Amino acid sequence: MNTDVEVCVCVNDAATASLESSASTYDSMLQSLQNELNNVADFTEFEDPDFFKMDCATAVSFDYEMNYTIKQLKHIAGYYGLKCKPRKADLIQNIVLFEMDTDNGDAVARRKRLFRYIEILKSDDYLKTYIMM
Repeated sequence: MNTDVEVCVCVNDAATASLESSASTYDSMLQSLQNELNNVADFTEFEDPDFFKMDCATAVSFDYEMNYTIKQLKHIAGYYGLKCKPRKADLIQNIVLFEMDTDNGDAVARRKRLFRYIEILKSDDYLKTYIMM
């Protein structure tokens, strides 16, 4: 019952050449990309720090607009010592301007940390009765 099977493998030279060509194209593209990334001088002309600050300020404004109530925003403004405005948009603008100022970085980090602690205390079954905020 032993039957011998003979397998014949035909190598297509065109397919092999195509694979080698695509591999060399990939290698050349990868090398070109690495050369561009290593040349930092080309990217510095596109950097505009004010653009990135504006983008960050827009994201923070949107976060405050969508996720915070006026009462919460008044607590944030009060922590920073800012005058509370009656309109939510004005309140958000004052808070964002304060937080985007690099001189206020420590106060902003401290406020975020302490307000996070308040949220943790509010989620505790026992201590939530003592948190009025």
